[in-house]
Amino acid sequence: MVKFYYNNLLSNQNITARPDLVWVADITHVELRHSKKLYVFLCIDIHTNTIIAHTISKSTTQSSAIVKALSKQLEIRIKGKRENKLIIHTDRGTQFSSKKYNEFTEAYKHFFNPSMSRQNTPTDNAVAERFMRTFKEYRFEGFTLQETLCSYDQLKTRKSPQSTVREYTQNLNKTANKKSKMETSETRYLKAKTASTLMRDPKHPKAFSTPYGGNPDPRMSEIDEYKSQNYQITKILDEIATKKAEVVNNTPFDSFEDNLALEVIGHHLAQLYVLIEQNPLVTKQYVEEAVEPINDSLEELHLKVDQLLPKKRKEKITRPLRDPVNVDLFPLFFNAAGLIAKYKRDLKSSQLKITYTILYHAGLRINEIRMLTRKEIEDAIKSSQFNIIHYKTQQAHIHVLSNKAVKDLKNLETEFKIVFDRYQYQYLFGKSKPIAKSSLIRMVNNDLKNTCQVASIPYNVKSHSFRINMITNLLKVTSVHKVAEIIGHQDIRSTMSYQRYALSKDEVKELLNKIENSK
Repeated sequence: MVKFYYNNLLSNQNITARPDLVWVADITHVELRHSKKLYVFLCIDIHTNTIIAHTISKSTTQSSAIVKALSKQLEIRIKGKRENKLIIHTDRGTQFSSKKYNEFTEAYKHFFNPSMSRQNTPTDNAVAERFMRTFKEYRFEGFTLQETLCSYDQLKTRKSPQSTVREYTQNLNKTANKKSKMETSETRYLKAKTASTLMRDPKHPKAFSTPYGGNPDPRMSEIDEYKSQNYQITKILDEIATKKAEVVNNTPFDSFEDNLALEVIGHHLAQLYVLIEQNPLVTKQYVEEAVEPINDSLEELHLKVDQLLPKKRKEKITRPLRDPVNVDLFPLFFNAAGLIAKYKRDLKSSQLKITYTILYHAGLRINEIRMLTRKEIEDAIKSSQFNIIHYKTQQAHIHVLSNKAVKDLKNLETEFKIVFDRYQYQYLFGKSKPIAKSSLIRMVNNDLKNTCQVASIPYNVKSHSFRINMITNLLKVTSVHKVAEIIGHQDIRSTMSYQRYALSKDEVKELLNKIENSK
């Protein structure tokens, strides 16, 4: 079999000025039960140690799977022609010396240059080797990948190894490391990449991480200066984005505030131009093209976002608005929880009281409640926060609890004992596995409906009403983009839709009464 080898272009120059200069790749395996193995391929960008691509296989990883994963990421991430072409560095494994991989390097030669370690020299791919150890030792929800996969095998869960590995790579990308300046590696990668499009690469964009010939690499000072300028541009663009989000939050009657905000944006743009003029490495043409959308109207801005991030939206059925469960209504629903249950009333009442308390104070979705275990609730009480995987986005998010929330949860000790000790439930709603989401939603909504009928509450209260209340209250005391961060919305427009609840019915009624009295 003919093998294809490539020159060692990287040569241990493991310090880069920006993202997409060097990707390194390697294959490792995870030991499973019954002498089975799972093979994992990872490709990372060494600038921030962000995982770029991955594949898994229950047998030896195939070159075709690696080529498919890398091709997809090259098409997505490498746009336009840069002064320094990307290098993808690997060891001399059969997958990377194969004919299939060679055909891939030829097909994408305008995107990257292949690089390969010298024979019997694993230190030539040291960053990838070290990251593989980090990946295998990384703990998500307290368990390594090996521990999680072995437990799945023992429990015969339906969760696939593919989804589990994807979950670990996504969460590792959302973790800060030494290279990411205390931000998540993925966030730092995107910010540094955006800012670098406004700059010319330094003359020497790569350097040795360890002293070369007994002395520090002289190229490091140039790279450090570039990184510093890149970080300054990132900060300015962050401020512009923040101020733009505040403009979105204004009503059509806030013209004065709009103009003031746009003046602030203009000020920051001026700062950016000064930075460019003082630095010969920055290209003015790139900046003008990059900041042009900032001066567009909001409607045009949203249109461009939708074009860049197309989403297939299902047709929605318009339903009546739900009413929030406010501070006056919460005690009514809490005290009446489970009263309609004819079977195991103590269990149903305890489950619903715990559920209502968490929904009211944390603003979670009902589908995130059904997955909770006793340990997760007890950990939340100790740490004053829930670490939740959001049901809609499958992204991890921390929901901080107030002192009142922690106190109310501590007062539910009797309910915890009924659910987890007397009935031996593993989950809040499930003895061995969580209840189906439709069953839980139906149970909660029927209980809320019964309380409304018994207590003559003339409102449309559903399981989501608790979340509506929390977001509504937050919107009264802080900005939309901060509420989106607290509640876990990825799109600020999702948060903006809750502004229709900004005025309570009592507040609206008071305003209407004033109008009537003034006639």
